[in-house]
Amino acid sequence: MISSEQIKELIIPIITTPVSLDALVARVANLFALLAGIIAFFYLVYIGILYIVSGGNADQAKKAQQGLINVIIGIIIIALSYVLIRVVGQFVITIIR
Repeated sequence: MISSEQIKELIIPIITTPVSLDALVARVANLFALLAGIIAFFYLVYIGILYIVSGGNADQAKKAQQGLINVIIGIIIIALSYVLIRVVGQFVITIIR
């Protein structure tokens, strides 16, 4: 069994720089949030273009509006999951220390 003191001193090498466990979790959370944000941004641009070129076609406009709602929900989920990961991570690190 690993003691809390051993977990506190745990160093995980990333490329050539040693990183502690809490810094690793923060980096991974930042990376996933960044990637998800970039994907959401490009999808938002795509939906905007889809809405603009829909012209008078009500079906395409409805599809674009639904896509916009999905993007907004996705961005909210990304933000909440990022905050949740950071808060839970800090809580766990506080308990361990």
